[in-house]
This record gives sequence, C-alpha cells and structure tokens, in this order.
Amino acid sequence: MSEVIDVAKKDGRWTECPGCQEIIITRKLDELLWVCPHCDHHFRLPADKRVAMLCDSFAPLSLGRGRNAKSASETAVLGGRALIEDQACILGVMDFAVKGGSMGQLMAAHLVSLMRQAQSDGLPFVIFTATGGVRVQEGIMGLMQMLRTVHVRNSLERSPMITIFTDPTLGGVTASFASLADLMLAEPGARIGFAGPRVIEQTIRQKLPEGFQRAEFLLEHGMIDSVVHRRVLKATVAKILRLLKD
Repeated sequence: MSEVIDVAKKDGRWTECPGCQEIIITRKLDELLWVCPHCDHHFRLPADKRVAMLCDSFAPLSLGRGRNAKSASETAVLGGRALIEDQACILGVMDFAVKGGSMGQLMAAHLVSLMRQAQSDGLPFVIFTATGGVRVQEGIMGLMQMLRTVHVRNSLERSPMITIFTDPTLGGVTASFASLADLMLAEPGARIGFAGPRVIEQTIRQKLPEGFQRAEFLLEHGMIDSVVHRRVLKATVAKILRLLKD
C-alpha cells in the first residue's frame, strides 16, 4: 500500500499535508482552495493559482521594456489590475516558490511600479506577501530596497494599502513596506516576523512563547488587524474594497 501511495504522490494525484501528514486527493484539495480538511493547514500557493482563486479578472502589468521587462517567474511577484467581486484594485502577489520570494532590485522595481500605478489610477493597492526577506545575494543594493519601497509607500496619498500576510513572510519585507499598510490581514497559521525564532532565542537568551511569529499570536498582540480563513478571503477583501470606495 505504501508503494501505491508513493507513486500517487509522485504523479501528483495525492498530496501529503505538511501539517498533519494526512494523504489527500489532490483534486479534492484544489476544490478546498488548498486547505487541509483534517487540520485546516493552509498550503502555500504559487502566485498564478492565488490570482485565479481571488480575481474575477486580472490584467498583468509588466515592468516595461528592455532589460527590466521581467516576468513573475523572474521577479517573484505577479502584479496587475484586478477585479475582486467587481471591486477594482491594483494587486500584487508574491511567490515563495521563486527564489524564496526574496526582494531584490527587480522585485522592488515591480512593487514600486504597482504602488505608483495604484496612485495614478486612484485605486487601492492589495499585496499578498510570501517571502524569506531581502535577496542577500545582491548585498547592500538588496538591502536598499527596503528604503526604496518604504519611501514610495509613504508617498501614496490617494491609494489605501492592504497587506495580506501568507506563510511565510519574513525578513526585510516584514520590516519595510508590508507592515505600513492601512489594513493588515493574515491567513491562519502564517509565519510572520523578521529574524527566525532560534536566532532571537540565542540573542536574548530566553525561550520564546508558543506560537511566536504565527498570525494568531500577532493578532492577539495587536500587530495585525485580522486573521482570515482562505474560504472567506475573497469576500473579505471585496468587502473592504467596497467600504474604501464608499
């Protein structure tokens, strides 16, 4: 039986939940928006799948032409004009599967472009974060993208910003523009923070509380506004966009 399961997992028919290790039919998971029916674990999603789940329509915005005309597969962020239950916004979705969703110069350029487009169109900017932080391979230039995105975020006057933290959101993205949103939501169980728990424990020489850096812990301590289940996330974002429009 175990051999049959292994084969089914390899060809994609079955998927093992990383939360409870239950084996689930992949087709059923897709119907459940990739939320485990046994333990409610929210699977990580690629950017295109999340856009398909969330949007009624989506028109991607590119960085431009020439050497900066990069795709989502290269910049780890997919962005464009979106309609969510007929509510318009500029949407950005980060993809952890692409270089750990790390923010380098190209990703920051794309994010800046999306924020400025939101300002120009007078639309809210909605960003789904999934990242390990700043792209360390770019050295100080990677680190500077924190300042760059914060500067542009602070210049937005006509465009409310909504951040939806997904698992994981860590490092320089958490410490920069993502935490400056007007409204901050998170998926259940999402890990949100700057440094990892082990690094913090070694630094302060104390044991961290259970659930530290999880979405529910941050909500309890006033760091985010709400934890929203994926089943109702689309409706929740649409409701917020309606309220902002009114």
